Amino acid sequence: MAQVIITDQEVVAESWAMWVRTVVLGAIIGLVFWVVSVLLARYVIEPLVCRQVVDAAMCTNATPIAGMITTVLVAVAGIVAMVRMGIARPIIVAVATAALLWDLSAWTQGLFWLEAVSWSIILYGLTFALFAWITRYASLLMTIILSVLVVLVIRIALVL
Repeated sequence: MAQVIITDQEVVAESWAMWVRTVVLGAIIGLVFWVVSVLLARYVIEPLVCRQVVDAAMCTNATPIAGMITTVLVAVAGIVAMVRMGIARPIIVAVATAALLWDLSAWTQGLFWLEAVSWSIILYGLTFALFAWITRYASLLMTIILSVLVVLVIRIALVL
Protein backbone atom coordinates (compact mmCIF):
# COMPACT_ATOMS: atom_id res chain seq x y z
CA MET A 1 0.00 0.00 0.00
CA ALA A 2 1.31 3.44 -0.90
CA GLN A 3 2.02 5.88 1.87
CA VAL A 4 1.02 9.50 1.56
CA ILE A 5 3.43 11.86 3.20
CA ILE A 6 2.13 15.33 3.80
CA THR A 7 4.64 18.03 4.45
CA ASP A 8 3.82 21.51 5.55
CA GLN A 9 6.18 23.65 3.58
CA GLU A 10 6.70 27.30 4.39
CA VAL A 11 7.08 29.70 1.52
CA VAL A 12 9.90 31.59 3.20
CA ALA A 13 12.08 29.76 5.66
CA GLU A 14 15.24 31.79 6.02
CA SER A 15 17.87 31.28 8.62
CA TRP A 16 20.13 33.91 10.09
CA ALA A 17 22.98 32.63 7.93
CA MET A 18 20.97 33.32 4.78
CA TRP A 19 20.09 36.80 6.02
CA VAL A 20 23.77 37.54 6.76
CA ARG A 21 24.73 36.28 3.29
CA THR A 22 22.15 38.64 1.84
CA VAL A 23 23.66 41.57 3.74
CA VAL A 24 27.16 40.62 2.58
CA LEU A 25 25.85 40.34 -0.98
CA GLY A 26 24.36 43.83 -0.60
CA ALA A 27 27.74 45.19 0.51
CA ILE A 28 29.43 43.55 -2.48
CA ILE A 29 26.78 44.98 -4.78
CA GLY A 30 27.47 48.41 -3.22
CA LEU A 31 31.16 48.09 -4.08
CA VAL A 32 30.32 46.95 -7.61
CA PHE A 33 27.90 49.88 -7.90
CA TRP A 34 30.60 52.41 -7.07
CA VAL A 35 33.21 50.88 -9.40
CA VAL A 36 30.86 50.54 -12.37
CA SER A 37 29.37 53.97 -11.78
CA VAL A 38 32.78 55.65 -11.77
CA LEU A 39 33.94 53.74 -14.85
CA LEU A 40 30.70 54.41 -16.71
CA ALA A 41 30.77 58.11 -15.87
CA ARG A 42 34.43 58.58 -16.73
CA TYR A 43 34.75 56.47 -19.88
CA VAL A 44 31.26 56.41 -21.42
CA ILE A 45 28.95 59.21 -20.30
CA GLU A 46 31.44 62.11 -20.02
CA PRO A 47 33.08 61.51 -23.42
CA LEU A 48 29.68 61.26 -25.11
CA VAL A 49 28.00 64.17 -23.36
CA CYS A 50 30.91 66.54 -22.77
CA ARG A 51 32.34 66.31 -26.27
CA GLN A 52 30.56 69.50 -27.27
CA VAL A 53 30.20 72.43 -24.93
CA VAL A 54 26.70 73.14 -26.26
CA ASP A 55 24.92 71.45 -23.35
CA ALA A 56 26.90 72.10 -20.16
CA ALA A 57 24.04 70.90 -17.93
CA MET A 58 24.27 67.39 -19.33
CA CYS A 59 28.02 67.42 -18.77
CA THR A 60 27.60 68.29 -15.10
CA ASN A 61 24.99 65.52 -14.73
CA ALA A 62 27.27 62.80 -16.11
CA THR A 63 27.87 61.18 -12.71
CA PRO A 64 24.18 61.02 -11.67
CA ILE A 65 23.23 59.65 -15.09
CA ALA A 66 25.93 56.99 -14.84
CA GLY A 67 24.70 56.17 -11.33
CA MET A 68 21.12 55.67 -12.52
CA ILE A 69 22.26 53.37 -15.32
CA THR A 70 24.48 51.48 -12.88
CA THR A 71 21.60 51.12 -10.42
CA VAL A 72 19.64 49.19 -13.02
CA LEU A 73 22.66 47.04 -13.92
CA VAL A 74 23.50 46.11 -10.32
CA ALA A 75 19.82 45.43 -9.57
CA VAL A 76 19.80 42.85 -12.36
CA ALA A 77 23.11 41.42 -11.15
CA GLY A 78 21.72 41.33 -7.61
CA ILE A 79 18.63 39.43 -8.75
CA VAL A 80 20.79 36.85 -10.53
CA ALA A 81 23.07 36.46 -7.50
CA MET A 82 20.14 36.15 -5.07
CA VAL A 83 18.44 33.56 -7.27
CA ARG A 84 21.65 31.52 -7.36
CA MET A 85 21.93 31.83 -3.56
CA GLY A 86 18.33 30.70 -3.09
CA ILE A 87 17.17 33.89 -1.37
CA ALA A 88 13.40 34.31 -1.23
CA ARG A 89 11.79 37.03 -3.33
CA PRO A 90 14.95 38.50 -4.87
CA ILE A 91 13.04 40.80 -7.22
CA ILE A 92 11.39 42.61 -4.31
CA VAL A 93 14.74 43.09 -2.56
CA ALA A 94 16.52 44.31 -5.70
CA VAL A 95 13.77 46.60 -6.99
CA ALA A 96 13.10 48.17 -3.59
CA THR A 97 16.83 48.73 -3.08
CA ALA A 98 17.12 50.30 -6.53
CA ALA A 99 14.15 52.57 -5.82
CA LEU A 100 15.67 53.72 -2.53
CA LEU A 101 19.21 54.23 -3.80
CA TRP A 102 18.34 55.64 -7.22
CA ASP A 103 20.18 58.92 -6.48
CA LEU A 104 23.14 57.42 -4.60
CA SER A 105 25.75 58.60 -7.10
CA ALA A 106 24.38 62.15 -6.89
CA TRP A 107 24.52 61.96 -3.08
CA THR A 108 28.13 60.81 -3.09
CA GLN A 109 29.28 63.09 -5.91
CA GLY A 110 32.11 65.28 -4.74
CA LEU A 111 33.07 63.12 -1.76
CA PHE A 112 36.53 61.65 -1.32
CA TRP A 113 36.60 58.29 -3.14
CA LEU A 114 37.06 56.26 0.04
CA GLU A 115 34.08 57.96 1.66
CA ALA A 116 31.95 57.43 -1.46
CA VAL A 117 32.86 53.73 -1.55
CA SER A 118 32.09 53.38 2.15
CA TRP A 119 28.68 55.01 1.80
CA SER A 120 27.83 52.84 -1.20
CA ILE A 121 28.79 49.65 0.63
CA ILE A 122 27.00 50.65 3.85
CA LEU A 123 23.80 51.84 2.18
CA TYR A 124 23.50 48.84 -0.13
CA GLY A 125 24.21 46.48 2.76
CA LEU A 126 21.60 48.18 4.96
CA THR A 127 18.90 48.27 2.28
CA PHE A 128 19.48 44.63 1.37
CA ALA A 129 19.25 43.82 5.09
CA LEU A 130 16.02 45.80 5.46
CA PHE A 131 14.24 44.27 2.50
CA ALA A 132 15.55 40.76 3.17
CA TRP A 133 14.05 41.12 6.64
CA ILE A 134 10.75 42.36 5.17
CA THR A 135 10.55 39.48 2.67
CA ARG A 136 10.63 36.87 5.43
CA TYR A 137 6.85 37.24 5.83
CA ALA A 138 4.96 34.32 4.32
CA SER A 139 2.34 36.48 2.61
CA LEU A 140 3.51 37.83 -0.75
CA LEU A 141 0.90 40.59 -0.72
CA MET A 142 2.00 41.73 2.74
CA THR A 143 5.63 41.74 1.62
CA ILE A 144 4.89 43.86 -1.44
CA ILE A 145 2.69 46.34 0.43
CA LEU A 146 5.19 46.73 3.26
CA SER A 147 8.11 47.17 0.84
CA VAL A 148 6.27 49.84 -1.15
CA LEU A 149 5.30 51.68 2.04
CA VAL A 150 8.87 51.60 3.35
CA VAL A 151 10.24 52.89 0.03
CA LEU A 152 7.65 55.68 -0.09
CA VAL A 153 8.23 56.77 3.50
CA ILE A 154 12.01 56.81 3.15
CA ARG A 155 11.95 58.60 -0.23
CA ILE A 156 9.58 61.25 1.14
CA ALA A 157 11.78 61.66 4.22
CA LEU A 158 14.83 62.13 1.98
CA VAL A 159 13.08 64.89 0.04
CA LEU A 160 12.15 66.80 3.18
